[in-house]
Amino acid sequence: MYKLHQLLWDIRKDPDLALRFRKNPYPTLDAYGVTGEAREAMLELDFQKLHEIGANPYLIYFCAIQLQVDRADYYAQIREEKN
Repeated sequence: MYKLHQLLWDIRKDPDLALRFRKNPYPTLDAYGVTGEAREAMLELDFQKLHEIGANPYLIYFCAIQLQVDRADYYAQIREEKN
């Protein structure tokens, strides 16, 4: 979970990292060592799944903003209105 949290934090703080992740997430996920369910969730930008596996909600939310995810879509996902 630490590696995932570090990635979420860094994306939140670093617009260049967020841009690189949006363009091609694989090298970033590899560099941070994010694997398994967390990797899948990040690749799919499945924020509900990130919540389910125990990621920090604050980090998830601000990472989503930095990744330019529409807030309405983010909230719909969290409320399980869409998958």
